[in-house]
Amino acid sequence: MGTIRAATQRFAQDLWSFVNWQHCVLDPASKPLNDRHIARDKPLWCPVLAAKPRQIRACNKDRHAATMRILSEKIAAFRAGQGLLSNDNESSMPNPTTPATAEVAPLRPRVDIPVCDPAPDAKAQKKAFERGQFLVRQDACDTLAKEIRTAEENRQLTPGLASVTHIMAKGARSDILTAMHAMVSKAEPKKAQVILASLEASFEDCPDDPTLAYILAMAHVDLAQLWRGASRVRDLAPQRRDAFDTHIQAAAALADRYDPFELDSPLWAEVRCAVLEADPRPAQRVSDDFEDLIDLDPTNPSHLLALGRELLPRNHGTLELLDIQARRQVALLKDIWGTGAYTWVFMGALQIDPSAFRRVEPELFVEGMHDILGRHPSQHMANVMAAFSGLTIAAPSEDNSSRMRLMDCFSWILQDHLRELHPLIWALAPVPGKPNMCLGDDVDLVKFGTTRAIGSIAQHFAPALDAGRRLVFTPDGLQLR
Repeated sequence: MGTIRAATQRFAQDLWSFVNWQHCVLDPASKPLNDRHIARDKPLWCPVLAAKPRQIRACNKDRHAATMRILSEKIAAFRAGQGLLSNDNESSMPNPTTPATAEVAPLRPRVDIPVCDPAPDAKAQKKAFERGQFLVRQDACDTLAKEIRTAEENRQLTPGLASVTHIMAKGARSDILTAMHAMVSKAEPKKAQVILASLEASFEDCPDDPTLAYILAMAHVDLAQLWRGASRVRDLAPQRRDAFDTHIQAAAALADRYDPFELDSPLWAEVRCAVLEADPRPAQRVSDDFEDLIDLDPTNPSHLLALGRELLPRNHGTLELLDIQARRQVALLKDIWGTGAYTWVFMGALQIDPSAFRRVEPELFVEGMHDILGRHPSQHMANVMAAFSGLTIAAPSEDNSSRMRLMDCFSWILQDHLRELHPLIWALAPVPGKPNMCLGDDVDLVKFGTTRAIGSIAQHFAPALDAGRRLVFTPDGLQLR
């Protein structure tokens, strides 16, 4: 009986020392606990209940984990009759100067990959966007038109192959777009029109400039899409349908005034593709209009992606037409993309509609991925392909299915091409059935993209990580340590 009592008192003393340490760590400004904190009418081990609950609730998860682990060790030792840790053994107690995270081994070895933020493409896009925005704010419309036209003539692209002209024009109308969005959210079509009219008024000094007319046309398209939202046009409420029709028709009227080939302007070819909804028979135009756009700007993959989206049955095409056009682009763009044009077209379709898996030819798609990465061996492109194969299309699927074949590409892309993480690519990567993220959203896109990427990579290598391995991306390739 005396042995049990001695062991119980020793356990209580050890536990009380631990509570005193925890109290000091949670509130370094406080004094150590003393006998005043002990409820005399309670059992000897009651001091644990005297710890400050508000402070403990504020403790982070790592410190909670450290607390529970140490308590569990002591209680388990007591119950197993293995004796308690001696008070003289200072190593048994955590060092208050050591972070609690050092006391807890990670549940799974981390994925170690350099994060490049901002990436070269993100910096270039930000520069072009802010330049367009700045020039409009300064009413320097002639300078804006000149710089956009120069970039268009040179077919200037960012390191990630995005059109500099498109981005500058988007920046030029960004303030107007934000104001129009506020009016659409309040269902105020007349006020939204007034805001758009202010942009047109700012261009009055250059009434016949095709570049400024393009910015105005795309502002009409932007407003029409705001009224449409995520709904199909035929499903819109009468007020929204009227507003949509008004602005899409206004953009179409501007497009009729400017011939893309006479101006050598991919921008105006882009407008024609954007106003297909204004045509009573858009399906008869979609292939030709996009072929004109791609012919004027063949090195820009965004046009091929857009073609894939528009040829889906939900828009203006069919799966059969999607396959025909994807193969046709391979023949037209062999010197530029190899078989990569097929990959870009189907990638655009698969980003929003998995039904396109029914028509994709997996081996041709994979060959196209190799061609794209061979012609553009940048970390931007490696992240684009990794995000597509490891995130966008990642879903349970049958062995030997088209989806599984494309998902398997994630492995060789990680091993042979990916060396650093570009978070914005992962954050903005579309996932069918989920809302798309956009630049300017009230979200930490870098953190969101990093979480997405690390999660996808960790899931892919889960067996190795669960076995205690560590995944490290180095300049020489992927290593499991």
